[in-house]
Amino acid sequence: MSNKKKSAGLWRGLTSVSASLLAVTVGASAIVDANAAFINTRLGVSSYKVVDTSNGEKTDSTYFKSEFSSLDEVIAAKDALAAEIASEGTVLFKNEDTTLPLDTSSDKVTLWGLNSINPTLGGMIGSSVSIDAEAGQKQYDIQTALTEKGFSLNQDMLDLYSSEDVNGTYGRKNGHSLQPSFGTMYENPAAYNVGEAPESIYDDDVLKSADDTVALVVISRDSSEASDYNPNMTSANEEDSYERPLALSDNEKAMIELAKQHSTKVVVLLNTNNPVEIDDLKNDDGIGAIVWAGEPGANGFLGVADVLSGEVNPSGHISDTYAVNSTSAPAMVNYGVYLYTNNSQAGSDAVLTEENKGDWYLVESEGIYNGYKYYETRYEDEVLGQGNADTTEGSSSGDAWNYAEEVSYPFGYGLSYTTFEQKLESVDVQVGGTATAKVNVTNTGDVAGKSVVQLYVQSPYTEGGLEKSAIQLIGYGKTQVLEPGASEEVTIEFDPLYMASYDEEAVKADGTQGAWSLEAGDYYFAIGNGAHEALNNVLANKNGNEDGLVKIAETDEINADNAIKWNLADTDIETYSTGVQNELQDMNINNLIENTVEYTTRSDWSKGWESVEAITPTDAMMVGLTDQLYELTENDGDGNGITWGADNGLKLIDMMKLDENGNYAGAIDFDDPMWDQLLDEVTLDEAIQFIEKAGDDFENIDSIQLARVYANDGPLGYTGDQVGGYFVRWSKDLSDEDYYTEETDDKATYRMATMPTEPIVAATFNKELVEREGELLGEDGLWANESSIFAPGLNLHRTVYCGRNHEYYSEDSVLTANMGNAFAIGCKNKGTMSEPKHFAFNHQEANRSGLSTFMTEQAARENELRGFMMCMSSNNAQGVMTAFNRAGTSFVGAYKNLVDNIARDEWGYQGWFVTDMINGADYMNWRDVTAAGGGGTLTSSAYDTSTIGAMADSKKAIEKDVNFQQMMKKNLKYFLYQLVQSNAMNGISSTTEIQAVRTWYQNALVGAEAAFAVLTILFLIMTILKTIKPKKEA
Repeated sequence: MSNKKKSAGLWRGLTSVSASLLAVTVGASAIVDANAAFINTRLGVSSYKVVDTSNGEKTDSTYFKSEFSSLDEVIAAKDALAAEIASEGTVLFKNEDTTLPLDTSSDKVTLWGLNSINPTLGGMIGSSVSIDAEAGQKQYDIQTALTEKGFSLNQDMLDLYSSEDVNGTYGRKNGHSLQPSFGTMYENPAAYNVGEAPESIYDDDVLKSADDTVALVVISRDSSEASDYNPNMTSANEEDSYERPLALSDNEKAMIELAKQHSTKVVVLLNTNNPVEIDDLKNDDGIGAIVWAGEPGANGFLGVADVLSGEVNPSGHISDTYAVNSTSAPAMVNYGVYLYTNNSQAGSDAVLTEENKGDWYLVESEGIYNGYKYYETRYEDEVLGQGNADTTEGSSSGDAWNYAEEVSYPFGYGLSYTTFEQKLESVDVQVGGTATAKVNVTNTGDVAGKSVVQLYVQSPYTEGGLEKSAIQLIGYGKTQVLEPGASEEVTIEFDPLYMASYDEEAVKADGTQGAWSLEAGDYYFAIGNGAHEALNNVLANKNGNEDGLVKIAETDEINADNAIKWNLADTDIETYSTGVQNELQDMNINNLIENTVEYTTRSDWSKGWESVEAITPTDAMMVGLTDQLYELTENDGDGNGITWGADNGLKLIDMMKLDENGNYAGAIDFDDPMWDQLLDEVTLDEAIQFIEKAGDDFENIDSIQLARVYANDGPLGYTGDQVGGYFVRWSKDLSDEDYYTEETDDKATYRMATMPTEPIVAATFNKELVEREGELLGEDGLWANESSIFAPGLNLHRTVYCGRNHEYYSEDSVLTANMGNAFAIGCKNKGTMSEPKHFAFNHQEANRSGLSTFMTEQAARENELRGFMMCMSSNNAQGVMTAFNRAGTSFVGAYKNLVDNIARDEWGYQGWFVTDMINGADYMNWRDVTAAGGGGTLTSSAYDTSTIGAMADSKKAIEKDVNFQQMMKKNLKYFLYQLVQSNAMNGISSTTEIQAVRTWYQNALVGAEAAFAVLTILFLIMTILKTIKPKKEA
């Protein structure tokens, strides 16, 4: 071959290479442009800029203002509040012979238990605690908190635990044994490591070092999203064992015995949000005190230390029942992994597919009897000798059921270092209006402290009639710090709606079935140190004696005068039932397949103890299980047509109301025609993009001058793996905004997920404190350029075995409702949209994606939905995240009866919905979600590879379905209506414009395209020239 031919071949090769690179860069540009929003959030850049067109006369457009002058002040306030919440949420269960408080000047402390150096501060994933230690951000475990608060610790014991031989062999990494799993499960989890070392690690020298010290024994269980405990777990550590993972392990028991032998007094510290079995410790004279601290976040152990030292008097009350046996509740009868007979792994019987994510079900056979509503109701029936309450079914001992052998510490229980006298002075109930109770509280001890007032109600019950809990929290309040001898009158306001029971059989005057019923008869209002003491007061009042009543502790008091009777002459099923009717009947498996389950019933406590081991779905059930809730068709919708892309001259900012001084005054009325004009300006492509790609950020809508806005987890603050600091969401073009944070700024990289977990917050019984938490997380929104937070979690603690209970407040719906509403109010005050989750019925993490959840409508409404109703009906919650599970067999985010009929039509909810992270694109599909009124879908690309495909790819079919398009507009309207009431509008005014710009990486790709295009042309020319020349010479 001649040199000239070789030269031609070289240019041909270069042409091929450059053309290939050009094709790659063109393809990369297309992919990058399609996913620019996702990339921008990761790189901290923006595809738009805000331009002021006012010619120097720009008005103040900071509608939501910070109360702080610097980020340093925000963080300091959060840290202080976290410690305060933890101190007020610390619960004193037991305190014999004034074991507590400790004297930091004389009481040397030995931390006992390997988990004393591996405590759990929070959950995993959405509620994981994170800090930036390199930037100087602090995180306090038990020993660092105690040291900072002046305690002297036994270093010999700490050194033993910290050694590689001990901690490296037996310890839990970062305080966690549970690990999240987003895959499917066809068997219950098998093993769990408590993380406690065996007795053999303690030698004589280290035991001697503990002599003459106070033992602080740490018992810990961790928590995690996407993970659960199971009663049948065995120890992952071959040198330890336990009867159940929430029972004390053999190593823990041995360690406690050593602590008792080598200490002056013993204090047990419970570092867990999942109630453990501690009845032996309660009854052990060698244990002087038991303190519950929960999982207190990055700063909470400072507050716990203040309680141990007496700097703060404990005022927390537990938000869950501590049972003698953690499996004794009827909710545990059906819990864990249950498979449909036609599940995807059933071989020749398989009908469901893996894509359906429909293999699993859960039947909540306990009905309304969750938590204390079971234990206390069965207790009353035991006292009254009714309902077969003393049957052996459900008994922990196997003998006749006996409350004293079933409950260690009841819901709402908590002690103080002082004593208080509470007197229920009056109760005034106005059906259809408000109700108030007045309670006089006096500090009768010798230490200053706060006192929680818990108000309960008992509704009239007819044996065999409507299921009723014997006692129900209806409201609560908390005093200020009362000095010894001081008094305070606490007024508790509550809505009588929360006294009502849901009657599925009631037929109202309008002919519809299903109503909130206030049955005629005697209602008893009572106060007490928890649900049990309040019920004892009721029983003493209505029985006229204390015969057969059981006290939980020596400190319990029974006072018939602390119960007041109120009579309702006639049953009322109308006042609270306007627009209400049965909507959830297909969540009751017995309505779908007769006699599938026997529910727990107060009329006979021997019933409801059989698990539902196998279900074969009917054809009707398969519609939801195979993701066919809605089909796109050609139709005219409501007949009013549909308009996209109009030029009406409106911007989103025009929907905001301003007062005469230019200050924010809310949004224009939801029904104002201007909203329709604004929505007509949005293009169909923009609406599709908005709904389909509602990931960590919400797509900009250029037609109405809406910039991209951000929403992230979670209940402890914006989680670090999503928002790695205050600077992340800011871009240079926003540097003129008041709270702009540069990456190089002091504390800009501090993480925000540092607050105590929700059970601790609930245990404060302090709505003002929780509202303040919402405000400070709202401040984070202002300083981090975040407009929404996926918080709080409002699901109930159905069982103590759920690994995600740390994200939810309580087993009780009224406590949950009040705390969630207070949090949402605080966020809204600062312009940050609170988005409670997970709506609804997310009660276990095992197979949460697609799990069919069945229950009675009464149970659904009185328990779970009551916890969401307050913040949603008041619209203090501006958005709501739906759950992963199904309601019945319909994906809950696409369950129209819930998200549209109940939430919007009954409750008047005007916020928006977004799904949780798409983890099963076919069952959480955009089509079913949108058609049901479910709002946005939290994904960036999950639908691209799904069976249903991307929403944008179905544009032609969508254009024919006017009904579907009208639902798109409706969902978008709710979002925009709330967005106008948020900090997302800060920096935007009638004189600003949002202009699209290309990012540096997009420009770099365009430059690469141009360069490769030029090179390809040049190489092609050279190839042609070198090819022609040899031919001419030939």
